[in-house]
Amino acid sequence: MPASVLNAVLNGKRAVTTEYALLLEAALGIDADIWLSMQADYNKQVAKSDPSFMDRINRIRNVAAFL
Repeated sequence: MPASVLNAVLNGKRAVTTEYALLLEAALGIDADIWLSMQADYNKQVAKSDPSFMDRINRIRNVAAFL
């Protein structure tokens, strides 16, 4: 993995893909699942911080409550 890619991943400018997670696991001995879990948590935080997306979620919840 080029240093520029690693730097981008560590600075949150590039997502941790399955391939990157496996490369990090091979290089650092830290299980790929941990890297992927951290990426999923980050993705969830980003989505929850988007007001328009949260409005959409709330509309879906309101519709689902009537079913």
